[in-house]
Amino acid sequence: MEKYLTTLNGIAKDIDTASNDVDELGALHGRLLSTADGTKAESIARQRDQKTAQINSLVMRLKSELDAVEQMNQNTQLTPSEEATRRSRHAVLARKLMRVLEKYRMLERESQKRYRSRMERHIRLVRPDATDEEVAEAAANETSRSIFAMDVMSSYQSKVAKRMLRDVENRDKDIREISNTIELLNGMFGEVQELVAQQQDVLDNIEQAVESTHEHVNEGNKMVERAKWYRIKTRKKMWCFIFLILIIIIAIALGVALPVAM
Repeated sequence: MEKYLTTLNGIAKDIDTASNDVDELGALHGRLLSTADGTKAESIARQRDQKTAQINSLVMRLKSELDAVEQMNQNTQLTPSEEATRRSRHAVLARKLMRVLEKYRMLERESQKRYRSRMERHIRLVRPDATDEEVAEAAANETSRSIFAMDVMSSYQSKVAKRMLRDVENRDKDIREISNTIELLNGMFGEVQELVAQQQDVLDNIEQAVESTHEHVNEGNKMVERAKWYRIKTRKKMWCFIFLILIIIIAIALGVALPVAM
């Protein structure tokens, strides 16, 4: 049990690390979106990509470790109380990982929206008369972006145009990568959610079994108490009977002895 708890404590610490990493990733997204310096943006983007890869690797490992713990629980002979303790701890960690995954997923969705908004702002700079539908199409469709690129090159100085095009292309790349991350998180979130549900089912069964055992124990205790009561009552009757016999014997003895003495 000590080794098992040590394993769970390690998983809990790593989940906390993942949560902190998500916070750091959020800060990197914010810095990248707020900078206009191309060189600085590239440096921040590399840090963001490294942090994203680090988080993805960590949460995938945590999911695998929780699966391994579940297999350990299934393959180990345990008393009901031991199994309940193990599975409740396991379920707590699974729910904790779910919260981190949801936090990560919400961050990526929000960041995706912000990157798309930045793309759309650049498109509107070039085509201020474009409708919302045209802007959205240009942001989402590669062919439409090619037209946007030609408009940029014809409307702006070469240096400014290249910077705007590079920013739009980078944001498009960011959006596609975030979409892949969200897809990964959706699948992992569903798997962990299913794991939590399975743990709850097992815990419910254990609880029912324990309650049934308690009922049998309570019923047995009542029977023991009744047996004790009957035994005490029987002993009282026996002593009363013996006392009565003694009185009768004494009375007979006195009845015989008194006439003789007279």
